[in-house]
Amino acid sequence: MKRRILALLGMCALAAGVIGCHSSNSTTPVSPTSTAVKTSAELPADGSTLKAEPAGTVSPINDQKLTSPVVILTASPASLQFPTATPVTIQYRFQVFNPAGALLDNALVSGTTYQVTTVLLPNTRHTWRVRPEVQGEGGPWSATASFVTEDPAIINDPLTNGVTVGNRIGGRFIAGEGWQSLSLTDGIDYDLPQGCITCRLEFDATNFGAQEGLTYFKDLKWVSMGDANGFGDFNTFRNQPWKMHLVQRADFPTGMEIIWRNGGGDPNGGDPGDHRIKLNFTPITFSSTRIYHFRLDWGIFGYSISVNGIPIFDEGWDHWYELTNLRIQLGCIPRAESFVGIIYRNIKLTKP
Repeated sequence: MKRRILALLGMCALAAGVIGCHSSNSTTPVSPTSTAVKTSAELPADGSTLKAEPAGTVSPINDQKLTSPVVILTASPASLQFPTATPVTIQYRFQVFNPAGALLDNALVSGTTYQVTTVLLPNTRHTWRVRPEVQGEGGPWSATASFVTEDPAIINDPLTNGVTVGNRIGGRFIAGEGWQSLSLTDGIDYDLPQGCITCRLEFDATNFGAQEGLTYFKDLKWVSMGDANGFGDFNTFRNQPWKMHLVQRADFPTGMEIIWRNGGGDPNGGDPGDHRIKLNFTPITFSSTRIYHFRLDWGIFGYSISVNGIPIFDEGWDHWYELTNLRIQLGCIPRAESFVGIIYRNIKLTKP
């Protein structure tokens, strides 16, 4: 009898245990925020409060140079680290920084793509990052990515990378230094069918000294401009109504000359006609070991030219340089008056 009572008690105890175990596992699923949010002891160094795998930076990355002023950031999706009974909407916070690390753009969007609304400086390196957010709680930040904004230059030709965006005639590239003219008829052409009424041309040049043309009995030209159809030969170039060339004189060590014709062939000047300044002496000492930065500005009121920031030429006009089919040429091929041995780099044409 006692054995039967003990057996019944054992069965009841087992049944109670089963019921108790079943009861302890029958709690309803928790809401996302009850398990998604980290406790104070769990907070990592980046300050994230959401238990999630980070989003990734897809593009642009690795200092990608943009070709449009529109900056679009793309991330890979993030995922939460806990199960949810109901769907959870993950948002993404994008941040963009300038080279000094200052925050420029901070946006929370519903997708993994964001078009930056802040106007960023052109031709400048920026960094960006992204993180997931749910109901105001932020997950870990992605690794930082970088890009370089578009350069708005009409022409941007470093020449130090062994290629040119222009049409090269002769010469050679020297790695890391630029393009070198090797004869009187070497040059690089940059053609602009639309012309350029208000523009700034800049370039660096080195490996030339004073009176480089004395050996050839020529005044050599750093740069020439005019109608692209007028570069066929000496006479065609000389007589065209838009001829321009910047000259190093062979008869004076620091001498320079500019001839800039603004739509007419009058050698005595006027508008249109030759705007010509011939200087025996300038503040520039030419040495083959120095780098010279040339800047030519022109617009509706005239032109100005400086070398290494020193003004050399400045003249006004009433009839501006409005030709279409503009050609800018390093050197002066039709007159066989290009520098021999000169090295050019960092060619840039902009509209200031």
